[in-house]
Amino acid sequence: MEQRQLEWSRRSQADRQKIAEFYASEASPFIAEQALLSIRNAANRILKNPLNYREGKKLGTHEYVMRRFPYIVIYRVTDTKVSIVRILHQAMRYFN
Repeated sequence: MEQRQLEWSRRSQADRQKIAEFYASEASPFIAEQALLSIRNAANRILKNPLNYREGKKLGTHEYVMRRFPYIVIYRVTDTKVSIVRILHQAMRYFN
């Protein structure tokens, strides 16, 4: 079976940008880059084993809980792709 393609929604791209801007202003540009690298690494782990992570709060989604930075990567899986839907802070209440 071919590997699935990775897709970033517009909202997830905006989430990444906001995260980077937050860490650049509140910590440092280095920490901002580390946060983006951690998100990319999470996406790569998801792509390798997308069904290994917990089911999401919304039907049809899965969630990857990041460790170093307090975010959850929310994604959907199809036969051909993994779509990153959102990247949200772990303290946020969503889909409620």
